[in-house]
Amino acid sequence: MPLSDLVDNVPEILTRWPSEPLLFERAPDSFTHLLTLAEVNALVDAHCLAARNVVLLKDGEIIHRDTYVSGDMPRSGAIRAHLDQGGTITLRDLQALKPAVSRLCDEIRQETGCRIHINAYMTPPGGHGLTYHYDPYATLIIQVAGRKAWPLHPPIVQNPMGEHGAFEGRGFTPEERQWLATTPPAQTVTLEPGSVFWLPRGYIHAPYTVGGETSLHLTVALKERTRHWLAERLATEVLAQALVDPALRAEIPPTELLDAPGPAIERARKYLLGALLTLTPDDMTDPVRRMAKGVA
Repeated sequence: MPLSDLVDNVPEILTRWPSEPLLFERAPDSFTHLLTLAEVNALVDAHCLAARNVVLLKDGEIIHRDTYVSGDMPRSGAIRAHLDQGGTITLRDLQALKPAVSRLCDEIRQETGCRIHINAYMTPPGGHGLTYHYDPYATLIIQVAGRKAWPLHPPIVQNPMGEHGAFEGRGFTPEERQWLATTPPAQTVTLEPGSVFWLPRGYIHAPYTVGGETSLHLTVALKERTRHWLAERLATEVLAQALVDPALRAEIPPTELLDAPGPAIERARKYLLGALLTLTPDDMTDPVRRMAKGVA
């Protein structure tokens, strides 16, 4: 399934990565080959889901694993009881469980150069997953069954990454929590079967089901290659090449680092600057392409 099966104007998206939410509509049954409610229920009732692939949510919070996991597997009947009580089930890394989703993951990675993982969320009527939060990557939300509303607030952290500004590490300040509690969403987007929603990283959201049907959607996490990622790759390449230089392999006396590291730092800085200046874009074009596709 190429990206064009999910979104419109693929060349424009790949050239100008979206910074605002986008909604695309496909036929209601377009994505049932990826996953269905019946398949999720069958996995739950047949006890086929390992603990590493399951996360339970209720009342906006993640349920502690100790309450439903024994060893490597959920306890018998625990997930079904959770669903019966209105909780949400998350299937993590669905690309490792279903071939059709694995193919989707591979094709999107080849087209975008993004690292990809895909989760599924099944939420009973009247339920919702997490309370307001944001993700450090863009997501494609594929609505498979039922309806789900996505109230959105604009980002408060510009371009969050897993390494900096991520919600899991940062959370919200008291002032931000007050703002969320008193400020209506800037927009609310309701997804129906066949809807595909592009949500840029950083947008604050807290989705919930609408109507009397169970909701099932897939979240395709598009972990973008950032300028920081590219700078790391260039620095790594320079340092790898430096290993052939005996002078760079020489030890630094402890006192030079502990007592007066300034001269050593300056020598290393000058070396890195010189090496980066001699590294041309042509030198790195093919390696960067391979790294972006995850093959190097």
